[in-house]
Amino acid sequence: MRWRRHEIAREEVCSCFLYIARPLRLVLKSSCCAGSVDTAICYRREFNTRAWSESHSGRLSNHSQAVNLPSRRELSNLGCTLKAARDGPDSVLKADCLQHWFKDWQELRRNKLTASTFSSAIGFWRKRRVQLWLEKLGLIEPFSGNLATCWNNIKEKEALERYRLITGNDVELPQFQVYGNNNSEDSWLAASPDGVVEQFVYGLPCNGVLEIKCPFFNGDMNRASPWSRIHLNYIPQVQGLMEILDKDWMDFYVWTPRGSSLFRIYRDKEYWDLLKLALSDFWWKHVQPAKELCSKCEITDPLYQLRSFRPAPRHELCSRIVCESKRIVDSSQLLVYEINGRLQN
Repeated sequence: MRWRRHEIAREEVCSCFLYIARPLRLVLKSSCCAGSVDTAICYRREFNTRAWSESHSGRLSNHSQAVNLPSRRELSNLGCTLKAARDGPDSVLKADCLQHWFKDWQELRRNKLTASTFSSAIGFWRKRRVQLWLEKLGLIEPFSGNLATCWNNIKEKEALERYRLITGNDVELPQFQVYGNNNSEDSWLAASPDGVVEQFVYGLPCNGVLEIKCPFFNGDMNRASPWSRIHLNYIPQVQGLMEILDKDWMDFYVWTPRGSSLFRIYRDKEYWDLLKLALSDFWWKHVQPAKELCSKCEITDPLYQLRSFRPAPRHELCSRIVCESKRIVDSSQLLVYEINGRLQN
């Protein structure tokens, strides 16, 4: 089978991503320094020589045992990332081989509030709410990813295959989903699901949503272990996905190189009604009126000129939504917990 060039590049980057994470982090943190890119590239050259000699002398660290050492050929083919660093840190993260393997929906997301941003729109992270507001106004570039999201992008396909093997479920890869098929007033809400799960119960079809997480652990795979509990900040996204796709349950799958965990979560209409109130306030009281003003005059200082529409760091319902999110986490079911292929009690 002949692979396309970008597929080969993706496989090679997958095998040695952890080894370039540290120099990439140096680039991202020190982008203001002229020598930061050269520092990262020099580090890569130094590590290339050290890793190659250690792999042939049998002196492998614990970290090396957790993740296979990349070959010299693989390290030499990292041009899609480290060469891109010469154009700035953003271009590193935008390299084709670090993007999601089937989702290419950035333009579709631009004028929608998508499920992955629901926690930010409510104020789970105080600074992120104003940042998201500026993104939706088109005044700053939308979040394009970091090392953790790049890791998730390049490992998600492997995680999907593991999920299929464990469950035996068929998974359909859906398109970008817009809410409000029956009500165009809700079409400002959207979602980009990882999959739709097809099951049969007593011979009858039963469909749910699949969400996959591949935690990065700051690149330290010695710390990598599947979660035993869902992080509550994902619950707005989880409930939003089920509502937008009109599904009654979700399989929330957490994959790591050392094992995985699978949770079952059910749709909660009362939670969604509460969540939608906060999301509607963000969109209709802050984004849309500010966008209308932007269309009428030049905005040079948005935090001052648009201050009357600037959202507070947290919505007034945020604390209540956090409590309700914890309730849903507590009621979720841990179906599978495996370490190195062995099921745990």
